[in-house]
Amino acid sequence: VDMHTGDELEELSDVFNEMGPKLLERQKMKESLALAMEIQQHLLPQESPKLEGFDIAGTSLFSDETGGDYYDFIDLVDLGTGKLGIAVGDITGHGIGAALLMASARAVLRSHAIHHSGDLGALFEDINQHLVRDTGESRFLTLFYGVLDAENRSLRWISGGHDAPLRLHAESGKIEDLPSSAGLLLGVIEGATYTESEPITLDRGDIILIGTDGVWEARNPAKEMFGKQRLREVIRRCAGDSARSIYEAVIAAVKDFSETTRQEDDITLVVIKAL
Repeated sequence: VDMHTGDELEELSDVFNEMGPKLLERQKMKESLALAMEIQQHLLPQESPKLEGFDIAGTSLFSDETGGDYYDFIDLVDLGTGKLGIAVGDITGHGIGAALLMASARAVLRSHAIHHSGDLGALFEDINQHLVRDTGESRFLTLFYGVLDAENRSLRWISGGHDAPLRLHAESGKIEDLPSSAGLLLGVIEGATYTESEPITLDRGDIILIGTDGVWEARNPAKEMFGKQRLREVIRRCAGDSARSIYEAVIAAVKDFSETTRQEDDITLVVIKAL
C-alpha cells in the first residue's frame, strides 16, 4: 500500500507494508510444518501388525507439529515366517531437526535389521556409527529394538539408553522391568559397543509395554509426575483387555492426570500381549 497523506493513514499503511512479508513468511512456515507433519506421520505404522499368538498395538502423540519419538514394526519375512522387529525410540528435542533424525534412524534400522538379525549388538553398532556421522553433539537417540518370534514365543532385545520395558506376568500378576544390559545412547560416541539381552519366553496373557519418558514424566498442574507406579496400576487394571485398549487406557490416564497442563513431551507406547 503506497500512501503519502502525512497522517495516521500513512502510518497505518507503513505498518501494513511491514507486516505483509512477515505474515507471508509465517504462512509459508506453517505450510512447511504441516507438510513435515504429514510426512512424519506416514513414516509411522499405519496399522497394527499381524503375528500369530500375539496382539500388538502402538501409538505416538507428538507435543508439537513434528516430534522426536519413533516406533516401528518391521516384517522380518526374509528370516522365515513369524518374526517381527519392534522398535521404540526417543530423540532429543522436537521440531524439524528431531523429525529428520528420526527419519534417518528409521531408514538405517530398516536397511540393517535383516542383515544383523542374528547379532543385535552389531545392528546397534552400525546404527550408532551412522548417527554419530549424521548428528551434532546436541542430538542423540535412545532406542529399544526387539525381535518377536511366534514359533517359540520368545522376545530377543537390545537397548541403547532406553528405559526398560515393563512386563506383566499373567500367572502371578507381578509387573517388573525387563532385565537388560542397556548400552549407551545412540549417536554420542563413535565406536560404542552394544550387547543383546538374554531372550525371554512369553506365556499366555503376559504383557510387554514399551514406552518413552513422555508417559511417566507427564506432569499435572501441581508439577507432580505421572510416574511408573501409576503406569503399572493401569496395566494391571487392564490386563484382560486388548493391546489397543491397554495403550488407550494409559493415554487416557495420563491426560486425566495432567488435567489442563500442556503436553511438554512426545508420548509413544507399544503394547505386546501374548495370546
